[in-house]
Amino acid sequence: MKNEELIPPFSGETAAAKLQINEDIWNTHDAEQVAKLYTEDVEWGDRTTFLNGREAVKNYLAHKFNAQKNYKVKKEVWGAKENRNAIRFQEEWQDDKGQWFHSYGNEQLQFDEKGLISKRFGCISDKMISEGEKSL
Repeated sequence: MKNEELIPPFSGETAAAKLQINEDIWNTHDAEQVAKLYTEDVEWGDRTTFLNGREAVKNYLAHKFNAQKNYKVKKEVWGAKENRNAIRFQEEWQDDKGQWFHSYGNEQLQFDEKGLISKRFGCISDKMISEGEKSL
């Protein structure tokens, strides 16, 4: 199915399909494409950053993808109900000094009737790792 065909209410199967598209787009590192997953007026939180609007999310992600080299994410649905999904994710990336990190987190997503994310709140922890500990 195409992203625009996957709209609420979500079943476990449609939530997983929607999330795979989301993950694939995030792994492009294209902030403009990722931002299109969200509504124009999205409420968005990540670590200690809280944003309003797609344009603010796009700008934040452009900085994130520039700062986090070799970025990769893997996402998993932990729950789906109506227009809300609970997601577990793991990111792997390097800082500008070459230090590798795992970032583990959960995000809560709320979708509008068109299947765009209208609210996204993430809780994330970072852990320094060696290159040999990479798993993605």
